[in-house]
Amino acid sequence: MAALPHDGAPEVGNPLPATVLDGSPCDSALTAEQVTGYLGETRAPKPDDTVLGRTCDWNSSSGSSAGILVGYDTKTGEGLSLPYKNEKPKAKRWVDDLEPIQGYPAVGYVDTGTTDNRTCVIVVGISDELAYTVSLSIGDSAVQAGKDTCQLGRGVADTVLTNLKARA
Repeated sequence: MAALPHDGAPEVGNPLPATVLDGSPCDSALTAEQVTGYLGETRAPKPDDTVLGRTCDWNSSSGSSAGILVGYDTKTGEGLSLPYKNEKPKAKRWVDDLEPIQGYPAVGYVDTGTTDNRTCVIVVGISDELAYTVSLSIGDSAVQAGKDTCQLGRGVADTVLTNLKARA
């Protein structure tokens, strides 16, 4: 493995302890009130354990296609370098000029597999080895209003970071 960070990823100057990513994002990333504030009424959150780490998926129950998936990248040990290596070369839209979130470097991208700009993935490095991901899918009315999914996703990622920092 290359020294961290690599592939153009920025260094994390003030790392958070790995323990902030312990457990499921369903229990620590967002409160029920915060999820309702972003999505309105939702179905029960769906936890999962993936090759990158644990995830939680919240979906609006309104039928609007809006949803938030938060993932804790705890298994790769590559932090923000992983999306720079794997996603940047193939992303439909790559947003590396996102303002840092509370001083932590962040990047956003729209996956090539999407046919619209409805979903943006925001990855925030909390150390050179660790990151978390917020994948925001906006609803039909937000799409029609021309909302920027990556900027909205950055706002959700900011809320998640506040919650994670409270665990440090």
